[in-house]
Amino acid sequence: MKKKLILMMSMLLWLGLFSACSSDEGNTDSIMGKNKIASEFSIVGTWELKTLCYPENVFEIPIDQRDVFIFSSNDKIKVFIKKGKPLYPDLPNEDGEYDYFYDKEKQEIQLCEKTLKCITSESEMHMEGYHYGPDDGLYVHEYIFIKK
Repeated sequence: MKKKLILMMSMLLWLGLFSACSSDEGNTDSIMGKNKIASEFSIVGTWELKTLCYPENVFEIPIDQRDVFIFSSNDKIKVFIKKGKPLYPDLPNEDGEYDYFYDKEKQEIQLCEKTLKCITSESEMHMEGYHYGPDDGLYVHEYIFIKK
């Protein structure tokens, strides 16, 4: 009887440990799932340039004048300029197809021989570039895109 009781207790102990490990793995999977979802946002798709942020001014671009940037999964971007000739210091300024490289881990994009900080969410993408102005000051430009 004692042997059966000891055997039963040890089996219950093993079952308890096994189920505890299984539930920990489930928690890890759900945590990893949340992190995976948070980092899955991609730049692939069609984006409109909504806002230009310069050191002294912020320009909200009217809907009918927003330039379109189509990022493909093969590291090509197609650009469609809606009106006039924009002067983006860090982005393409003419219609056409350009190469790009997006590093999701570093949150950087290489585009037109420049490296920009690039942070995406489900519906917005922020790119930030830097260059030196005429008075040797460092200027920051931020481009805010919305997913179309």
